[in-house]
Amino acid sequence: MKAQNMQHVYKKSILTKVFAAILVVMFATALVAQHRGDNLSFQGLSDKNEVSVKALAMGGALTAVSGDLSSLFYNPAGLSGIKQLQVSISSNYYNKQWRENQNYRPDRYFVTLPFYLEGLYIPLDSNNGKWDYQVVQDTNYNYIVQEPQLGVDPYSGEAADWMKNKSNVGLTNISAAMPFQILDEKFVGALSYNRNNNFYDFDRNDTYLNPHIGYLGYGGDITRVNGLHTMEMQWSRFLRQRFGSLSSVTGGLSYRVIDEIMVGVGANIMWGQSDDYQSLVRVGDFLLSNQQRFTFTYRDISQLLTETSKYKATSFNLSTVILLNRVTLGLKIDLPYTLSREWSYTQTDFDSSTTVATFSGTDKFKVPAIFNWGISFQPVDNFTIAFDYEYAPYSKATFELSSNDSSFNKWVNRNTIRLGLEFKAIEFLSFMAGYKSIPQTYIPDGAAIKDKGPDANSYSVGASLNLFFGRIDLAYELRILKYYDSYFSNTNYVFEKSSNILIGYTYAFN
Repeated sequence: MKAQNMQHVYKKSILTKVFAAILVVMFATALVAQHRGDNLSFQGLSDKNEVSVKALAMGGALTAVSGDLSSLFYNPAGLSGIKQLQVSISSNYYNKQWRENQNYRPDRYFVTLPFYLEGLYIPLDSNNGKWDYQVVQDTNYNYIVQEPQLGVDPYSGEAADWMKNKSNVGLTNISAAMPFQILDEKFVGALSYNRNNNFYDFDRNDTYLNPHIGYLGYGGDITRVNGLHTMEMQWSRFLRQRFGSLSSVTGGLSYRVIDEIMVGVGANIMWGQSDDYQSLVRVGDFLLSNQQRFTFTYRDISQLLTETSKYKATSFNLSTVILLNRVTLGLKIDLPYTLSREWSYTQTDFDSSTTVATFSGTDKFKVPAIFNWGISFQPVDNFTIAFDYEYAPYSKATFELSSNDSSFNKWVNRNTIRLGLEFKAIEFLSFMAGYKSIPQTYIPDGAAIKDKGPDANSYSVGASLNLFFGRIDLAYELRILKYYDSYFSNTNYVFEKSSNILIGYTYAFN
């Protein structure tokens, strides 16, 4: 039965630098920032999903756009362009897919061991504890290894070792904005309830190795594998997932200083919850001795974590908009704040017996100030080009964890570029398009650049239709992330894709 189950063992990024006799210096240069499988912490919170239809359609480039309810989220100062009471409601459909493909390069010291991890060779229970070369001899050299898949796009679904999909549909946003005057001074206030239904994270590694020999960061010691001593290497399957939702109430106030200058202040109160799961299921143990001398034995050991996380944060921002001749400039500063995660989990360990324990704690993420600059330009009356740049210095963030976690990695800085276009075809119909480049907050293993994560590319389109009963907005976004982890032993191709359809209705009271 175990041998049959092994057929479902796929591969993942951190697979293997497992082949112990390769020179230490090769590993030292190739395996910087190696991650076998990070424990549950703040995963998934770095992905921001648009709550405004117009913002989604224009790639989020709204820092220098005024006169729309969307300004509440991107630059509250721009609310001053609103001339009458407006209310808006929106909903979305969201789908995300994760998939990975590990492409192994042969090793000369343990020739057959990579076939186990690749799933190309399925050992029999009856061969538990046998030297691998003896297994070859006992089968009269009929050592059956499947052919690897060749000639396909390494990022494609056909090449993927595993694939995970998650989708959701629901209410996204309810907003209202109203202009008013105090002592002849002009203000606009806005309030919104937002719900992020797309708070997802997923990670899987079917070749979690402990110790990760050839890499000292995970307890490996290559000098021990020399024929005089043996080393036991545990092979497990790691899985982590988080699915939840975040809600927030956002408020903004805008004041027109003079006709050309508007200033604003905003506040956001966020809370939410996620259901988290993490497992480490032992496949078996390798006993390594010397060149071509190793054994494999199946094991029945596992550890499961089921967890609930609760999140909360309160943040504020300051902003301004400057109107020039056909050019608008915008600036928003998100002030530093603290995001807390209160967690409680149950840990179940299965071995010769079953033990259950519960734990709880609170982790804090102190987010530094985040800066957004924007410029929009109208070369002609019915066409707008908008450009945004966001700088988030996450490397300066502070994480306060309630328990030590050797697998935890701090985030890196994020520099986001956003571009949006709007074309007013006729009086009541507008078309929009957008692009944004979104760096991730982590560094892939073996990456040459150590201070910047891989970029996700977002492409979006949308339309806005003004009718006598209000305005209907529709937007679609396709977001794709592709990168690879590079090791001396293998390359792991990671692919993530998300699709987001957002529809909204806005009514302006005359």
